[in-house]
Amino acid sequence: MSASRTARRRERILPPERLSPRRQLELLDTVADLGGEQRVPVPPAAVADRMRLSVKTISSAPGFFEQAGLAEHGRGAWRVSETGLRLAWLRAADSARARILLHRHWQGQWFQQDAVRLLAAGALEEGVFADRLGRDLPGPSERRLCLVEWLAYALIVERDEDGLITLPQDTPGQAGRHAGPAQAAGTHGIIDPLLHKTAKDVTTLPTARFLELMAAFRSVFTALAPSAPSGPAAT
Repeated sequence: MSASRTARRRERILPPERLSPRRQLELLDTVADLGGEQRVPVPPAAVADRMRLSVKTISSAPGFFEQAGLAEHGRGAWRVSETGLRLAWLRAADSARARILLHRHWQGQWFQQDAVRLLAAGALEEGVFADRLGRDLPGPSERRLCLVEWLAYALIVERDEDGLITLPQDTPGQAGRHAGPAQAAGTHGIIDPLLHKTAKDVTTLPTARFLELMAAFRSVFTALAPSAPSGPAAT
């Protein structure tokens, strides 16, 4: 990585306000699709044309993506990072796993560390949390709120129906690891009402509800999985 790129990764850059986080994710998907498996650099004009947007509208997104380890840009072209490519593939195949991937990838990022510090003492109203998270950083308040949306998507924070922001109770991928049959049986009340929802319905649930559902599924699968045999593996 070049010195200029390393310095940029250390900057504190807020996401752009001209695109919603959902559209920013679509932008990343578009760069991944146009660049293919080889992650070929893509001109911004090609991305803008595919998304039917102006180059000006999407021009401020790559800075945040590069800082977040999802994309690289230089010499007038953009390309996704290896993690950005995996995220795009997962979003197309399994949105839940995509969010968990991003959660793990962003551990140690300045916004993840600041979120943990700011919420250690308890919940904060969304606007207050956004202002404190982006304190002293340039740009309108909408950019700070966009960052909160990203943190919620990445399961780093939870946002309830009243607009209060808290830290998740369980780390994605950990809850339900040691669940037994009795505990798993108690999860059906969570899962049953959601069996007929679409994948989009599930992935747009509030963060707390989404984590609860993922933990319930893990509990069921863990309880139903056969125990590993003891001693030497059978041949």
